[in-house]
Amino acid sequence: AASFESSSHRRNWLRGKREILNSNAEDIIATSADEIRRLRLYFVEIIHTLGRALRLRQRVIATAVVFFKRFYLIRSFGEFDPRVTAPTMLFVAAKVEETDCRAQKFLNAIKENQRLSALYKGTDLTIDKILHFEFEVLEALEFDLIVFHPYRPVCMILDEVKQNKMLQMAWSITNDSYRTDLCLEYSPAKIAIAVIYLSLVLQKCSQVDRERFLKLAGIGEEADVQLVLDIAGQLLELYRYYSKVGKGKGLPKDLPPSDAVALLKKLRDAHTSLKEGDKPGSVGMDKDEMVVKIENAKIASGGMEIERVVPVGGAGK
Repeated sequence: AASFESSSHRRNWLRGKREILNSNAEDIIATSADEIRRLRLYFVEIIHTLGRALRLRQRVIATAVVFFKRFYLIRSFGEFDPRVTAPTMLFVAAKVEETDCRAQKFLNAIKENQRLSALYKGTDLTIDKILHFEFEVLEALEFDLIVFHPYRPVCMILDEVKQNKMLQMAWSITNDSYRTDLCLEYSPAKIAIAVIYLSLVLQKCSQVDRERFLKLAGIGEEADVQLVLDIAGQLLELYRYYSKVGKGKGLPKDLPPSDAVALLKKLRDAHTSLKEGDKPGSVGMDKDEMVVKIENAKIASGGMEIERVVPVGGAGK
């Protein structure tokens, strides 16, 4: 696609907040919204780990994460093992971003990385399995493989408003945005503006400077300002989440592989029970309880106070 406005990304893969929050309902029934959130974040970290082990560019990794999020927007963890999905998404993303990376390299990288090898122990991941699952992925994604990212808009806007000194922090926050579902809800340009706005906040720039930036970026209407604040709020909520769970050494990246495997087995068993005709109550929850759990998964982004936070991702390009 020549532009985002005419792309399948905009046409087919920007969804409403409610649809995003209601995804993985089957998985939430089997465990909890918080556990599913942690699992999603854990496999985003796994994609980053594998991507770095393969020396893939940040754009390839980001594209793989977007594919991963799109896939599980309409599929369940109980039915499709993310240990297969994650490397397949990287494999497809490498092709889309015209990066040479043979499937055998993925298997070698997993074997040679201690963290990855522990997670994949006993999965019998093979080249054939990745290649076969590639077709499942393409079908689920409806062959919409064009992904627009906020990286370019961030650079262009910073250059236009003469704030290039903010690039490193803005780049790190952009990387962190892929740990949220912002890529499923907002355009890359709006995410870029919110990222720069948040960078100004974290650099303790004055309210006057922040408002001036929004004007220069073409954000004048109250609805547009609120949209930027909503995006920034979701990013802040991510940092608060990492700060909260980090105090108890519960960061998603620190999830022991054995715990991840146990949770995946629980989800797979629950999916099997449902597939065989059991009702949701058979896995310990009635319909009303399911609704409550889904509602509790909502992102508390509205009305947040701005506070000092530190981006969790790197600034790698």
